[in-house]
Amino acid sequence: MILETLAGAPYLAFHVKILAFRDFPTHLTFDGRQRMIALATQAVSNCVNLRSCSWTRDGTLSTRMLQALAGLNSLKELEINAKPGAFGAWVPEDLLAFQGLQRLTLIMPARSVVEILPEWSAKNRDTLESLVIICKSTPYLNDEILQGMLPSLENLRRLHLAGCVKVTESAIENFLDGNRHLRSLAIEACSSRFNMNTLASTCDTHKRLESLTSISLTMPPSKESSERRKWFGDVILLLKHSPLESFQLYASGGTDEIISYEGIDHEAIKEIVDSHAFTLRRIGIQRLIVPVESLAYICERCPQLEEIFATLCGVGRDTLAQALVTGRRLRNVHLTLMNDVAGEMRPLHLLTAHAICQHIARSCGDNLQLIGSQTKVWQVERSFSAGQIIRTLGAYTGQQIPEQFLMMRA
Repeated sequence: MILETLAGAPYLAFHVKILAFRDFPTHLTFDGRQRMIALATQAVSNCVNLRSCSWTRDGTLSTRMLQALAGLNSLKELEINAKPGAFGAWVPEDLLAFQGLQRLTLIMPARSVVEILPEWSAKNRDTLESLVIICKSTPYLNDEILQGMLPSLENLRRLHLAGCVKVTESAIENFLDGNRHLRSLAIEACSSRFNMNTLASTCDTHKRLESLTSISLTMPPSKESSERRKWFGDVILLLKHSPLESFQLYASGGTDEIISYEGIDHEAIKEIVDSHAFTLRRIGIQRLIVPVESLAYICERCPQLEEIFATLCGVGRDTLAQALVTGRRLRNVHLTLMNDVAGEMRPLHLLTAHAICQHIARSCGDNLQLIGSQTKVWQVERSFSAGQIIRTLGAYTGQQIPEQFLMMRA
């Protein structure tokens, strides 16, 4: 077990710089839990050069473990499930011991944790560059809390908010008024009252977001295509002064299915592409149907494009391959492929999707490394036969979760 090794071999723990625990035993007896806490505390204490820690399993942290982590002067990045847990396993005040953090990610924070954020962020004011808060449609983080944090967020390069249903454009406007360094912004499934037009107009007037290279948004529920086009126009205005490299958009979880089926019209995609064609490296539009002509336009017009994630319906393999073939720098493609069956949207069978991906891999350039569909990702493998390059799909062997599955969704 990793913890036993780190706890019993300080000379090995000395070299550990990154710890990531996505899974952890939870069904333990009281004595078993105490032994596990002691083991984890010793293991963490031995990692004296630890720079980044991710501990995301709900109910597995404790005060002693947090104290051990906070005692590491080398720690700069922290990602935790921010729910203190039953029986006082830890308390929000334990988090105030963490100072000098550069990157902070809180998953499903409890109300009591959110309430100390202004005080906690103040302790990391001079160093904090990235703040990610992922809620699950909870009202705890709101404009008032964010307002209290603003003096400590002036150095942020990255702000990602997901599922924060009480956060409106007002808080984002106030944040941007005091921040000129932001490079990455995600506003996902926030308040239904979020006024994109107001935010976009303010940013255009004051030429804000001039350093922004990455944005991720969820399209608000709307049954009218005219409303969707207006919202998309506001987004284009929002990004008018940004050297955009990454654009991600998807339907929010509460979106009516008919919206996802209709998706985004070609003219809207064309406008965002024309505005940022020479800087875009990554485009992801998911849970919203993308016209295949838009896919072709993106690949043809964006010479730096390396990654594309899209949802399509009823498109043949030859048409898809032809659309993607002009993306000479493409290295990562993921397609959610759907069919309309008697008026119902259904995903293609995985074997069919695999065959389509195989055909695309044979047609695309030599830069293509990963291609996926539905819930699968394959590596593009190359071999030589009779003087020709043969491209086939093999199992994904990377240790990291494929990028397309890390897109934030609330």
